[in-house]
Amino acid sequence: MSTRRQFIAGAAMLAGVSVIKAVPAYAWDFALDKGIIYTDTQLGMWEGKQATHVPLVETNDMEVTVITPHPMSEEHYIVRHTIVDENGEVVHAKTFSWKDDPMSKTILKKKGKFVATSFCNLHDMWIKEFTM
Repeated sequence: MSTRRQFIAGAAMLAGVSVIKAVPAYAWDFALDKGIIYTDTQLGMWEGKQATHVPLVETNDMEVTVITPHPMSEEHYIVRHTIVDENGEVVHAKTFSWKDDPMSKTILKKKGKFVATSFCNLHDMWIKEFTM
């Protein structure tokens, strides 16, 4: 059996993917109003946390790098990055342990609109929209 922290992190990741799949692409208002997903402008109860939780997205041709400038400790860390396309399909995901650097890279196969997510074990899911 996994530890309580691993169970919570796993459940949170599944919940996050379920929310993203259930919400039509780029119709984030409902989720933001309910305090499920946060952005650099929709801070909800986490006002002041955006600088270390909103994923930074760098693009170069079709390569995407996602960085969350968040300190990592056993008690407080970024659990996962995910990139979701405008159809709600997960096109990239990377899970972290507290010992990892919260940075992920991938090469996308198509252009379009995407959302990068960064999930913190204490401060929920943060997103950044980008276009390739």
